[in-house]
Amino acid sequence: MPNSTMQVSRPYIRPESIRSLDPTQKIDSSVSTTHIVEGLAEHTVTIHLKAKKSPGPVHIDWYVPLVDIAGKWHPTIGSDRSLTSGWTQTIQNYATYSAPVYSLFSAQSENRHTFALSDAINPTGIRVQVEEDDATINCRIVLFDSPWPEIDSYRITIRIDERALPFHKAVASTADWWAKMDAYTPAPVPAAAYDPVYSSWYSFHQELSDQAIEENCKWSKGYNCKTLILDDGWQTDDSNKGYDYCGDWEVATSKFPDFKSHVAQVKAMDMRYMVWFSVPFVGKKSKAWHRFSDRVLPKAFKPAPCLDPRFAEARQMLINCYRDALIDWNIDGFKLDFVDRFTAEAEVQSTQETADMVAVPAAADRLFTDIITELRAIKPDVLIEFRQDYIGPAMRKYGNMLRAHDCPNDALSNLVRTIDLRLLAGNTAVHSDMVMWHPEESVERAAQQLWAILFSVPQISVRKGVTPAPHEGMLKNFMSLWVERKELLLHGELTPLQPQKLYPAVHAENAEEHLVAVYQDDYVVQLPELSTPKLTLINATQKPKLYLEQATQKNTYQGTVHNCLGETMGHISLKDPAGIRKIQIPASGYALLSH
Repeated sequence: MPNSTMQVSRPYIRPESIRSLDPTQKIDSSVSTTHIVEGLAEHTVTIHLKAKKSPGPVHIDWYVPLVDIAGKWHPTIGSDRSLTSGWTQTIQNYATYSAPVYSLFSAQSENRHTFALSDAINPTGIRVQVEEDDATINCRIVLFDSPWPEIDSYRITIRIDERALPFHKAVASTADWWAKMDAYTPAPVPAAAYDPVYSSWYSFHQELSDQAIEENCKWSKGYNCKTLILDDGWQTDDSNKGYDYCGDWEVATSKFPDFKSHVAQVKAMDMRYMVWFSVPFVGKKSKAWHRFSDRVLPKAFKPAPCLDPRFAEARQMLINCYRDALIDWNIDGFKLDFVDRFTAEAEVQSTQETADMVAVPAAADRLFTDIITELRAIKPDVLIEFRQDYIGPAMRKYGNMLRAHDCPNDALSNLVRTIDLRLLAGNTAVHSDMVMWHPEESVERAAQQLWAILFSVPQISVRKGVTPAPHEGMLKNFMSLWVERKELLLHGELTPLQPQKLYPAVHAENAEEHLVAVYQDDYVVQLPELSTPKLTLINATQKPKLYLEQATQKNTYQGTVHNCLGETMGHISLKDPAGIRKIQIPASGYALLSH
């Protein structure tokens, strides 16, 4: 049961919670608290400096009783959701990296304390740690710990949600809060953003040719892919997976002798065409390096130097690049990569130009605002993909596709990352990392790569002529099933269970169908009383059985059991009485039921 004390809006943020770390920096601070509903409050903090200056670090601290809290979540958390002690690191957030939100939840996946910051552009730090002395959790916000322009005051709102909601709903309500702010109005999402994608990356890497891409586009059309993303390699004859030649963005004619004609060939197949760019990189072997070598960020060149967006000419060079590509090649969109490398940095001096901005994240925000304004003026429904971890409310202003971070042949990571993305994405299309597997893999285990991405838009990156016939049959069956349930899977009521256990089961429901996918062997699924006409059970495990704890059903559900190829393997009926029962479904198989 929820702890009732956790539903009261406590006065966590007080003026004494705010302190400057610089003894020479004198500040005045005030806090205004608005109670939205029981358990939900917004604390607006105003900090006044004694004079207009670049501020030094400021901490805001509060303490949460460690009562019925079992785990934590934030957008870049990875797989360890356990509570941690005093060695906890500060998590960085800024326009092009992560999002300033943090959630503490119970063992039953219920929200206990979710907080978020209104400033998702400028760098902020979040540190949350267990205080073993008194069994509390210290929540800390770190402000001004990077270069800032001169200011005399600053205002930020800290939203604290302790309502007894499912954890994922508390996180989703944070995304809704941001989306209603003028500063973070999400980009429109065209229907095309929800269509399956064929990606060249894992299937080809940099070994590209126009003929091979065209052949695989035609092949992937048979699996319901409607968009191509041409990844890294189109711009260079160097195939060592490095970035030495990034920055010029000239087509490698040895691979694509007539790129515009090649794009037209693919689009004639009724497929859209998107092209990859690593936005900040200027390789040392590029012509652009000689022009901009004194306008790059002062960091180690791994994997390549990064343009400094605080310089107007650097920003304009990128804007011109994407505008010209959109017009000259008649493409449909861009995969804009590595934008999280626009990190907060010290001042850079150039002999050619004076920077017109101080903070890198704010300059990156201006860069992308100008890019998207220019591109949408040409093609209003232009597709823009960003990759985890640049997935916050600022990035939703520009991008309409958010993809899971690279996890080749790793089904569990693809599951966790796509579900994590769904929590904050609102209506922005969430895409899987590109799906691949070894051709000698069993068809059942290869199918698990696909079941893992069920609740996102599939990106496929296997290759014609390499994929065995049984795998092709499995892929075709999965993609047909996904397309048939696209509305349910992407826009239905999503209920991911037990984030601390990496989502062993995920439910989706709309008026027509209830679907549950099980990802953990021997997990007991609690099946609620259902009213939908259809029920789908997905066994995304390696065992040929599922366990259901069934509530009493008014209706009898019955139907067919299928293997991952779609072949019918038997029949099934779910009747009273309620209780736990074992159901025989093949590994990576599924059951389709109705009443």
